[in-house]
Amino acid sequence: MVELLVIGGVLMALAMVAGVFMLVGLVLKTVFWLVFLPIRLLFGLLVLPFKLLKWALAGVGMIIALPLALVALLVGALVVIAALAVPLLPLIFLAFVVWALIKLFRKPAVV
Repeated sequence: MVELLVIGGVLMALAMVAGVFMLVGLVLKTVFWLVFLPIRLLFGLLVLPFKLLKWALAGVGMIIALPLALVALLVGALVVIAALAVPLLPLIFLAFVVWALIKLFRKPAVV
């Protein structure tokens, strides 16, 4: 029973040491973040025109690509419709032949 208490105490001590290391890491990360914040802000301001240019070019590219995408979507829809309709062509032809025979042998309506 004493062994379990010793193991529990050792594990608790390890957890406390890990917690101290995590606290030290958090403090160091916060200090580095605060020290380098002005540098990051300055770099962000220097890069801002290039980001704006990238966004503008992406917008122009989307304006150019949108009609092409719509045409591709329309062609794709036509291909899917054709792929579904081609296997039905013999049945459509058979229905047309039956309709033509019925129309051929029907007496004209009196108006």
